[in-house]
Amino acid sequence: MTTQSTPLVGTSPAAASADEAASLRPTLGAVRLIFLIVAAAAPMAGVLGVVPVAFAFGNGMGLPLTFLAAAVILGLFTVGYNAMSKEVVNVGAFYAYIARGFGGVVGLGAAFLALLAYLVFVCGVVGYFSFFAKVALADVFGIEVHWVVPAAFALVVAAFLGYRRIDFSSRMLAVLLSVEFAVLLALNVSIVGTKGIAAFPSGVLSLDAVWSGAPGIAIMLAFTCFIGVESAALYAEETHSPSRTIGIATFGAVLLTSVFYFMTTWITIGAVGPDVQAVAQQQVAELYFNLGNQYVGGFATKIMMVFLATSMFATHLAIHNVCSRYIFALGRQACLPAFLGRPHPVYASPHAASVVVTLVTVAVVGIAVLLGLDPLLQLGAVGIGFGTVGVIALQAITSVAVIAYFRRKGRSHWWTTVLAPLASFFGLAATVILAVKNFDLLTGFQNAVVLSLPALLVIAFLAGGAYAGWLKRNRPSAYAAITDEFHSGA
Repeated sequence: MTTQSTPLVGTSPAAASADEAASLRPTLGAVRLIFLIVAAAAPMAGVLGVVPVAFAFGNGMGLPLTFLAAAVILGLFTVGYNAMSKEVVNVGAFYAYIARGFGGVVGLGAAFLALLAYLVFVCGVVGYFSFFAKVALADVFGIEVHWVVPAAFALVVAAFLGYRRIDFSSRMLAVLLSVEFAVLLALNVSIVGTKGIAAFPSGVLSLDAVWSGAPGIAIMLAFTCFIGVESAALYAEETHSPSRTIGIATFGAVLLTSVFYFMTTWITIGAVGPDVQAVAQQQVAELYFNLGNQYVGGFATKIMMVFLATSMFATHLAIHNVCSRYIFALGRQACLPAFLGRPHPVYASPHAASVVVTLVTVAVVGIAVLLGLDPLLQLGAVGIGFGTVGVIALQAITSVAVIAYFRRKGRSHWWTTVLAPLASFFGLAATVILAVKNFDLLTGFQNAVVLSLPALLVIAFLAGGAYAGWLKRNRPSAYAAITDEFHSGA
């Protein structure tokens, strides 16, 4: 397999040096990478914000096993994803894999889809962070500010960290993520200490519970809690031994996240009781704050408020880094201006691409402020819901691209590159359909304009494909770079 530092066969020394100069510096190990990608999934925000909605409008007591079902589908996806990561080491990840499987037109279409999905997602996260930070400042510290103040803080800090080497960001995310887990673990331990074995009701393990209520909505919402665990391959060039580390980190992230949500939702049912669905419908926003007050103490609510905000900031930083790496990859392949694909001479970071992400986010937040939009409902919920649909769609397309790539290479394996990716495709495609069908639940809007927003993902995909066709006719070298073997082990 070819690594970042090894010239490709037939590549001149000068070209090899240019390739190495365009590479990002490997500084991440498996543990740091796991923290980096799990932080994007925002466990605290998932538990406090998504889980109560899934209890209320999904399948109630069947939710813990629903999380395991989502984990199985993502585990199957990871099998093919890991096989592909050993073949292609590229910060473009999804779109690089899709281009290898289906060619430049579909590949660049996927790149445009990815950029739109992640950029809108990161703007939505800024809205969420701003709202929860504003609430925490007021309720915990008695400081009243406009939501644009915490938004500006998030943008400045993410811009600073995104400009620097990724290991700097990974350290901060590791600290924030550790605190999130510690706070939620304290709640779980307190409930178990009080309830004993009753904290683990056996009814949770019944398949009848899984199929009760609205299991389709439950599985859709469960997937939103895993968004980000697919991002390991984006850091391939910044990871030591990527052919080994990417797979370990992705499987580790899926395992850690699924066990965490499974145990937390199971213990929650033990604390609330078998009527958890009815209780969640009455206490959607306050469910875990009430549990914190009951089992940990009055200060628990304030702690959760603070770390809910930091959880959203961690997600903002993680998705900011994801966006910048997609832009960097497209700049390096001359599909976007070349300066976007040049790493910083000192930090070896995608600094110019990071600046673009910051400018786009600042522009969107600025427009939201001028229009008087609500940061939680009109910026946050819509942005995150839209991005979620796009990311799951990318995962589904990638699954099929893995099959196509290895079949074209004549190196298919019945499990790793055929059956597992195919099974994950069906699971992910079904989730996309559910997400589009229930987009009002994802965003909290019944507005016809908002409900039609997923169509923009299709438009972005078609625009990227059309641009690839233009490149093929007018700039064939740039088009060839989309599917060539640069940083590929194939």
